[in-house]
Amino acid sequence: MKKQFQNWTLFFLAGIIAIIAGLIASVVLMTGSSAEDGLFGMYILFSLIPILLVIIIDRILVWKFGNKNVNKVQFAILFFIILLWIVRFVVNLFL
Repeated sequence: MKKQFQNWTLFFLAGIIAIIAGLIASVVLMTGSSAEDGLFGMYILFSLIPILLVIIIDRILVWKFGNKNVNKVQFAILFFIILLWIVRFVVNLFL
């Protein structure tokens, strides 16, 4: 059982969750009654293409460098983004 979840990374899990949620949301919106909802559902479908590319790149990097190294880099990217959000929040408090 442990071998099955060995190669999962942060971006892979987030990408799979985003694809599932995006597909559900786009199907619900496209089957709605208004044209704006249908167009927004199509927009969500087109926004899944970069997420799919990130997952493919993630799988290539895991295959080449290993799970632990890729996860370290992905968590560093995540912490950097969180740091930028905190800095933006603090700057907005004083402006």
